[in-house]
Amino acid sequence: MQRTVIAIALAVVTSLGHAAVLPPTDANASSSLQYAKALRAEAEPLSGPEAQPADVQRAVALYQQALDYLATPAAREQAFGAKSLIAEQVNLEYSQAFAHAKLGNKQAALVALERLANLAWNPSFDRALAHEGLPALRDEPRFRALQATMMLPERLYNTPAIATPWKPVLTTEEKVAGLSLFWAEARRNFVYFDHVPQLQWDQVYMDYLAKVIAAPTTEDYYRVMMTLAPLLHDAHTNIIAPQQLAQVFYATAPVSTALIEDKVLVLHVGEADVAARIRRGDEVVSIDGVPVRQYGRERIASLVSANTQRDRDARTFNDQLFAGDASRPVVVGLRAPDGAERTETVARSGPGSAPPAAGFTLLDGGIAYIALDQFGDDSAVKAFEAALPQILAAKGLVIDVRRNGGGNGSYGLQVLAHLTRAPIRFMDSMTRIDNVFSRAQGSPVIDWSRSGFEYKHARKQVFDGPVAVLTSVRTLSAAEDFTAMFRIMKRGIVVGETTGGSTGQPLGFYLPGGGWARICVKRDVYADGSTFVGQGIAPDVEVPQTVADVRAGRDLALERAAAALRHPEARGGEVVSPPLR
Repeated sequence: MQRTVIAIALAVVTSLGHAAVLPPTDANASSSLQYAKALRAEAEPLSGPEAQPADVQRAVALYQQALDYLATPAAREQAFGAKSLIAEQVNLEYSQAFAHAKLGNKQAALVALERLANLAWNPSFDRALAHEGLPALRDEPRFRALQATMMLPERLYNTPAIATPWKPVLTTEEKVAGLSLFWAEARRNFVYFDHVPQLQWDQVYMDYLAKVIAAPTTEDYYRVMMTLAPLLHDAHTNIIAPQQLAQVFYATAPVSTALIEDKVLVLHVGEADVAARIRRGDEVVSIDGVPVRQYGRERIASLVSANTQRDRDARTFNDQLFAGDASRPVVVGLRAPDGAERTETVARSGPGSAPPAAGFTLLDGGIAYIALDQFGDDSAVKAFEAALPQILAAKGLVIDVRRNGGGNGSYGLQVLAHLTRAPIRFMDSMTRIDNVFSRAQGSPVIDWSRSGFEYKHARKQVFDGPVAVLTSVRTLSAAEDFTAMFRIMKRGIVVGETTGGSTGQPLGFYLPGGGWARICVKRDVYADGSTFVGQGIAPDVEVPQTVADVRAGRDLALERAAAALRHPEARGGEVVSPPLR
């Protein structure tokens, strides 16, 4: 039925020498949009740079015909739930204003632009309004007022007065302004207050107001502020100290650790002289004389932003365990695999991140393996496509995202497009729409704007063989989106550990003294409304990391994944994912 409606909307007849578009007979949001766009497409060539006045007059009439249709009760009702119809009305008002200006109808052009301002305030319109087609309007006070209106979003949300540069001591006004900005942005835009239902955000503001006012230096101020964002329990919501304080807060030792079977184990040492004293598989039992679990709980956890306890533990006992002042070495209590204990003093001289994973390799039995450690840029896509000839010839494929902390989800989509010929359904995105009118009536309501899309960029080279994806608690954000879409595709199995449980789109902004903050303003859900944020994506085949495997240098999760691909009959003849729930 919809195809027929659109066909009717696009039907044309000859009228006065021009093609006339017929309105839809069975109107819905899609057919109404097509009708309005078709009228605009007919009008635009008539109002071009070389157009004659009679043609421009015809264009004005066509624009008005479309606007009159969108003003009918039925179309207006459709527009309340269809942003595309409102966007098309913006396009029509904008185009009609230019046509009126070309004809010298200043007042009509200004009226069209003022109607546009009631639809959207957009700084890009201000740049467009400087177009050479409107020189006659530039000195009009109403036109200048419209330009100022279009620039309001930048003036409201770019906060140079608050985002002051670095200095060792902030004024009371700056300290309060920074706290107020973060608190207000979270109150208005943060999308996961339901994950902290007992948190009294107004009371938090009052509590922190006294703390930040009492902070004597910028360093003290950020020592307080950095504990604020973690109260929201979201890994995409953070407060970061100015770069000038990086060596005070973020310097770390060249030792990478992880919490495994309730033990904090050394995974990698990044400097040769330290590696001679601290080895992979050593257990960290204390830091600066404090038992390591107590140290993490008392010194680190309050600074950790995370959505799940697994992710919080991972960040506490890996990423942030040794963070601190570069001028103060850390005293590490260690227990060797044989039980012998010792202490080592280590300078906070640099991160101990493990070296890059193997990249691409071929495993026994014709199984291809590739590690995609980040989606921050297109290097993962390039690595996958470089290995594609060998992947296409393989009997199975293992994609390792266990160390992928995220980035841009579009890079994961580009990889997944080589695993299917069908469109890929992305997670649905939700943002807040606070109903201020209901609030004014004493009944506060938060509505949600929801959108989704399918990725339809087909690839000529597609791998049709069985696939497994390796995950861990360090699989986060865009890597979790990747895993979720892989599950939606029912393309293979997920092996390893439950993911961290955090994704979303952060809003970033600057704070006084050169600091920076971000707040998660988008929540992603499956088509049925279920989510993995705050929970994680559980694997089909759970293979937790063990102390024995770390010390033996064994990767059991990879072994299990490769075995499942070599012998799919062990899973009933197919390597497929079970239902999402």
